[in-house]
Amino acid sequence: MKAIYSLASSLVLFVSLCISFSAYAADQAGLDAEIEELKAEVIELNRDLFDLEEQLLYPATTSFAVFVSMDAVPDFEIQAVKLNLDEQDVTSHIYRAEQVEALRRGGIQKIYAGNLKPGMHSLKAEIVGKDRDGRPVKRMVVADFGKARSSKYLEVKISNNPNQNKPDFAIVEWK
Repeated sequence: MKAIYSLASSLVLFVSLCISFSAYAADQAGLDAEIEELKAEVIELNRDLFDLEEQLLYPATTSFAVFVSMDAVPDFEIQAVKLNLDEQDVTSHIYRAEQVEALRRGGIQKIYAGNLKPGMHSLKAEIVGKDRDGRPVKRMVVADFGKARSSKYLEVKISNNPNQNKPDFAIVEWK
């Protein structure tokens, strides 16, 4: 009798543990779904906050940005870019191999974003790299441009010049 009582109590304990575990697993699955939903909401809020911050820090009347792009130029590997705006150094960037490859595949990098008053300005870009044989290449491109009371975007563009077997460097304005 005592053995049956012990066996019955063990069975009751086992069944209650199974029920508790399945309830726990269901609760855990529900919690996982809620956590994923909250993560998605946080990502969306972060994106909205970033957009709002951009609008507040760089209003359209003074917004100015410079981008860097590079075609698949076989004779040149970019190493660094340094920007000078109105005779003041504003930024520089040293490129890793992954970034160079991303630029070659059509990527565009925002290298500088800031505020700029309307009027005439000058942008100088110093581009440093290596040619196909590993020799250093250093080029300076300059652009004088006018800024109105709207956003202004410029691009430091490195393109392939197959006729001369060397890259072309230019600063172009986005329209």
